[in-house]
Amino acid sequence: MKDQTKFCFRTLGQAVCQTLLLLALAASWLPPAKGQVVIVANKLRAPRAPGKPKGKNKVKPEAEPANTAAPVPPAPTALPSPEALALTFSVIPPPTQQLTAFATRTAPPLPKLLSYEFDVLTLDARGQVSERRVETAAYFVEEIARGVKLEMVEIPSGVSTLGTPEAELEQLKKDYGRELEKSSPDSWLQRLQTETPQRTVKLPTFFLGKYEVTQAQWRAVASLPKVNRELMSDPSRFKGGNRPVEQISWEDAVEFCERLSRATGRKYRLPTEAEWEYACRAGTTSPYGFGETVAAEWTNYNAKYPSATLAKITNRRRTLPGGSLGVANAFGLYDMHGNVWEWCWDSWHPNYQSAPADGTVWEKDGIAYLKVVRGGAWDSAAGECRSGARNKLTSMLRFSNTGFRVVLESSGTGAKQENAASN
Repeated sequence: MKDQTKFCFRTLGQAVCQTLLLLALAASWLPPAKGQVVIVANKLRAPRAPGKPKGKNKVKPEAEPANTAAPVPPAPTALPSPEALALTFSVIPPPTQQLTAFATRTAPPLPKLLSYEFDVLTLDARGQVSERRVETAAYFVEEIARGVKLEMVEIPSGVSTLGTPEAELEQLKKDYGRELEKSSPDSWLQRLQTETPQRTVKLPTFFLGKYEVTQAQWRAVASLPKVNRELMSDPSRFKGGNRPVEQISWEDAVEFCERLSRATGRKYRLPTEAEWEYACRAGTTSPYGFGETVAAEWTNYNAKYPSATLAKITNRRRTLPGGSLGVANAFGLYDMHGNVWEWCWDSWHPNYQSAPADGTVWEKDGIAYLKVVRGGAWDSAAGECRSGARNKLTSMLRFSNTGFRVVLESSGTGAKQENAASN
């Protein structure tokens, strides 16, 4: 009888322990409500989601709704030690609060400004060099990975007339109209009208990439933690670390800028359309930054469709490494004409009516899913590579003739002052 009693008590005790254990496990998997106090043993720490690898717990911002609750740490598999019973309490903030804190933090000072020399050409209507000179510009180097650097050129503030003048439009109709009207007269004329009316824009100092973003730079940033979307590490058709990255969408380019911004603490983004054209013209009023025309010797475009005054020659049919043709515009920027179309921040508008006069992004009343591309590409006719020429693409599309370069707004303290202070 005594043995049977002991067996019954032992069985009952085991059942009670199993029940308590199941209740504890079930409670541990219930998500806390927003702002709920979470008990964390031994020291203040953020909870780790089930299935994540162990290590130092770091709270990474997630692009989730503000009411998404943080998971509770898994239940311990053994009794805690007396030291672990020294409990502390913390309120786990929603992820959006962490994102806001990142967005408002103070950007680090710019690296020391350096200077470089570059060749600038002026071409006449026959594509002949009428002037060649050496200019100097300021820039800084952003190291985004070991051996991978991003060179950002200081673009001076100024006032400029942007858009295509009527005289240039009339000359284009005269040079190309008869041939193009055979296939698509309406689209040709409508496309030219998107470059009007001219307007005066005042822009502050900003920094723009000396070259289009390269494949090496893309791979380095694509390896950084995701912000909103995944990035392919090697999307380009024409391979080469110093060639421009292509076959990337507008959304991909924005993700690149977001990851680069988080890694550096500085706000990188796509250029606005006004910033892009201002930088491309570099103080000129001619159809191209090089003057009256472009020549295949200095620009990577489809030379089977040159300016009306030049002979047709073989097309390269591929991108070229940034700056490999050896000449820049007057601001020190390479490949602003040809090589790849470059994404801009703005949504598409059919003309410049009501465009901002301060060069800021223009999205109001635009077609949100269409984004502006500028500059022409390796497969573009000469006319598409003009400083004032513009085109549009659906933001999700990827082509082997489309890439981008990045902008960094001036810090406001003055880059030259920071440079002087660093010496």
